[in-house]
Amino acid sequence: MESFSDTIRMMRVARVALELSQEDLAKRAGVGRQTVIRIEAGGKGVAFDVVDKVRGALEKAGVVFLPSTAEHGPGIALRRKKIEN
Repeated sequence: MESFSDTIRMMRVARVALELSQEDLAKRAGVGRQTVIRIEAGGKGVAFDVVDKVRGALEKAGVVFLPSTAEHGPGIALRRKKIEN
């Protein structure tokens, strides 16, 4: 599992990868836009449970948070959409 600071750094990357505005993400997470702004600015003053709420909204939208390994630092991936035949 990645650290809290790693998660904070990846959240903006995740939002941009999903092509969501800060307002869109805030609505999906049930928080204010200013909260998303504060998280993306480093998370100072934002409670852990609120960060988890925003992370959950990103994951529900299709983001997978990838932990650091010996070869690379933390990152994100987008879940593939199920292809129907």
